[in-house]
Amino acid sequence: MQEQEIFNGLIATYRDLNLRVRPLPEERLRMGHGRATVKHIIAEMRDDELHFSQALKDRLGGEPMVDVLGSKASGEEVEELVVPGPDDTTAEVLSQFGTARESTLAMLRGMTPDEWDSPAGGGLTIRQASEKLLANDARHMERIVRLLGSPAA
Repeated sequence: MQEQEIFNGLIATYRDLNLRVRPLPEERLRMGHGRATVKHIIAEMRDDELHFSQALKDRLGGEPMVDVLGSKASGEEVEELVVPGPDDTTAEVLSQFGTARESTLAMLRGMTPDEWDSPAGGGLTIRQASEKLLANDARHMERIVRLLGSPAA
C-alpha cells in the first residue's frame, strides 16, 4: 500500500467516526453489554492508537517496530496508557483518539520512503505496522456499524 493510501485511510477513520458517532446521543452510544458498546470500542481504538504512536516514536528513535496490535491477539495484557474516567463521554474518548491519531500522522508525514520500508533492527517495517493499524481500524468500524445498525460507508 502506498504512503498516501495509508494517510487517507487513517484520516478517513477519524472522519467516519466523527460523522457516525459524534451526533448521536450518549445514551445510544453506551447501550450494550460490557465491552460491546460504541464507547468501549472507541476506547479500544484510542488505546490501540496510543500504543501504536508510542511504538512509532520508539522506532523513529532507532528501536525495532514492535507489533503492538498483534500482541493483543495472542492474549498478552497491554498496558493502559489512559486511565479512563467513569464520566468520560464518548465524544471525549473520540477526541482523545483524534489527538493520538494526529500525533501518529505527524510522525508518519515526515518520513522518507526508505524509512517506511526499513525494518531497522528487526520487527515490522513502518509500512507493515501502518497497514495493520488500518486493518485494526476496519475491524473496529465494522463492530461500530453493527452496533449502530447503519450501513458501512
